Amino acid sequence: MKTRKWLINYIPTLLAAALILYFAIAREQSALKTLPTLVTLCVQLLLVSANRYAFLLGGLNALIYGAAYFSEGLYFSTVSAVLISAPIQLFSFIRWGKNRRTDNTTALKRLSRRAWCIVVAVIAAGFALCYFMLAPFFAGANYPLLDALCFTLGIVVSLLAAFRYVESQYISAVSTCLSILMWVMIARSAPENFNYVIISVYNCFRVTQAACGWTKTYAKQIKEETNT
Repeated sequence: MKTRKWLINYIPTLLAAALILYFAIAREQSALKTLPTLVTLCVQLLLVSANRYAFLLGGLNALIYGAAYFSEGLYFSTVSAVLISAPIQLFSFIRWGKNRRTDNTTALKRLSRRAWCIVVAVIAAGFALCYFMLAPFFAGANYPLLDALCFTLGIVVSLLAAFRYVESQYISAVSTCLSILMWVMIARSAPENFNYVIISVYNCFRVTQAACGWTKTYAKQIKEETNT
């Protein structure tokens, strides 16, 4: 069991790191674009086990991502990373520290059916606001449709994760799939950005793993509370 867990946790990380470094060197990618992808490997690994330090490291890494996104003309993603993702993740780190259980894990929560409807409505309204009202202020942005949708989902995911909702990882899985599509399209015309395709695929794998892990952890916590 330990060997299987080690293989699942670390082999994909080492493989992704090797591919990222290979393509960074082969395509002469700048350190600004390479560094945040490597840090993300560690962030996602921590997130799988619902470790609150994933938010601390992720918040700092979001600032680096912001600079990289700006260089690619992804202005919605730039704003999301610097002004939204970084502050929310740092807030999440603090908040998760205040909701510790006796077994030193963080108490997780689930959305009600009504809350799910509200979240879906917020995503739809947020996307419409970004794409139809804010897009003119970001003239020249690349792939505004996908960028705006990933931007909206990213905010929702960050907020739900801050308040310890398991569903944050379900929505994040959708967001990472869209991110893969966006970066594949970008890499077709700018191959030096292929690292972002690699990290998006890796993120999708880890987020899916986190969704399963958080769901099991929540079920375990509820069972323990019921037995006590």
